[in-house]
Amino acid sequence: MTSTYQASFEGFSLQGVEVREEVEGLLRGAVSIAEDALKEGKTHSGKEGKVVLGLGAYGATMRPSQEYTGKYDEEHATRKGLKDWHEERLRVFSEHDETWAKVENVAFETVPLLLEIEAVREVMFSVNADGNANDKSYWITCVFPGEGERLPDGSSIKEVVRALLGKREGAGRPSGVGINCTKVGKIEELLKKFETEVEGMIRRGELEDGYKPALVLYPDGSGLGEVYNTTTKEWEVKDGGDRGEAEAWDEVVEGVVKEAWERGVWSEIFVGGCCKTGPEDIGRLREKLDQFR
Repeated sequence: MTSTYQASFEGFSLQGVEVREEVEGLLRGAVSIAEDALKEGKTHSGKEGKVVLGLGAYGATMRPSQEYTGKYDEEHATRKGLKDWHEERLRVFSEHDETWAKVENVAFETVPLLLEIEAVREVMFSVNADGNANDKSYWITCVFPGEGERLPDGSSIKEVVRALLGKREGAGRPSGVGINCTKVGKIEELLKKFETEVEGMIRRGELEDGYKPALVLYPDGSGLGEVYNTTTKEWEVKDGGDRGEAEAWDEVVEGVVKEAWERGVWSEIFVGGCCKTGPEDIGRLREKLDQFR
């Protein structure tokens, strides 16, 4: 994945990079860096890889970031405002043929609002309908902060799944949906409720042509009671409580993925880690799932 989750014209401007062409070059350069990393990895491991363009929610670019609250400024509190913003950034990549050809998939991550889900789908429909010979599949993953099972805007999982997958004119349908940047201890129950809604849509014929989405799942690594403070940019133990004991992250995720695959709702499963995970965590998870496959 490219390290472009928080990258934006506004963010670069705040850092003194205000020339549009320079910002565009930096954004596109991230795709080339990811491609080079994959080539180097293949040299060492012999394994193939694919470049995924990582794009966060609008709230991820705010100061302080607001993807966990969904409290956007007035300009970006509407579907049109969000569509315009996402489209401007995405077209930096999609309208540059050499860069776009390197991208296998687009990831819209940590989305906290139904309006933003809808806006992203419209943007991808517009970009993929331009006659570009290199149309892209994409996924949308949502964030479920705190202890509840709703988006930061209060939307239920039923509403989320319908916004992600429901047929709507002028809106593309993502190849994958799921959850990221959410406590690992919550993902099992959240996922089961996602599946109930997806199965219901399939049963009612709302997902035509035998379409089955892929599941995309990359929860946070911290199961130890820590929360991220977007103002101080530090991880803190909530309410000064004891971190306590936690089951190994890779074991939790392994179990969730195996059970999800056996239930048969998803066409594929993409799995990884978000905040507080590292290469060692991913390596242990990969070993476990390689044996499962």
